[in-house]
Amino acid sequence: MTAHRAPKAAPKGQASSKAKAAPKAQAAQKAKAQAAPPARAERQLDPFQIVDSSFVAGAASLASLPSPASAEVAFAGRSNVGKSSLINTLVERKGLVRTSSNPGSTRQINFYEARARDGAVFQLVDLPGYGFTRRSKAEQAAWASLIEGYLRGRVTLAAVLLLVDARRGLEEDDLELIRFLEASHGVARRPVELLLVATKVDKVPRSSLRRALDQLASAAPRTAEGALRRAVGFSSITGEGRRDLWLAIRRATLLGIGAPATSGGETATSGDAPVTSGGETATSGDETAEDG
Repeated sequence: MTAHRAPKAAPKGQASSKAKAAPKAQAAQKAKAQAAPPARAERQLDPFQIVDSSFVAGAASLASLPSPASAEVAFAGRSNVGKSSLINTLVERKGLVRTSSNPGSTRQINFYEARARDGAVFQLVDLPGYGFTRRSKAEQAAWASLIEGYLRGRVTLAAVLLLVDARRGLEEDDLELIRFLEASHGVARRPVELLLVATKVDKVPRSSLRRALDQLASAAPRTAEGALRRAVGFSSITGEGRRDLWLAIRRATLLGIGAPATSGGETATSGDAPVTSGGETATSGDETAEDG
């Protein structure tokens, strides 16, 4: 039989250095773990992010409107201006509001609820698009009566976002809606804030965007204090302008809560987009959905 040789013992100096290195390596790993950045889920989250949104109710007549509960923000505009896409972008949910290539698809007032990460809850109201002539006169009259009845008598209406195609500017139907809203004093409520939103700004040359927004603000009737209206650009594709609108909505519905202001008194915005009329921040992008 061949005798098995015993394994050679490591040199005394080498064994000693390994024994000393082990605690050091463990200490280094522990320090590295403590210094590691927090996991993605633990990083600071945007308190304005919408974490939940849902359809609440649809009303084809004033009698079927849901009972008023909290401050509401209504979205108005001509058919095909992009209301549905804008609302979906605001809540970061593509399928909440159905979009269609056929103008005049929205035939009732639709109510939605959105909840932000910081707990704020918002009531979003999608009004039927106007100015679509392929419907019968009776149907157009019914829609007009429904929209006017809501705008005139809804006690919880806090703000109206009037969407306007940036290439076309304000049209007579839009001006009529502004004048109607300003003359609506049938119910006791605080003044309804009106915000102009220019959609499809990607179709406007970048060098002309600021001028287009200035013209939009100038063409609208001034406020009761004689000030120009605020105009904001928006893209439903890139999401630019989304935070600006949420800040405006928060200011109108939460009386300024969660809407930090800059040193100039205007609502703070993110990014380095060009400035709109009145010192606001404009945004641009692409918007392809043709919806009411």
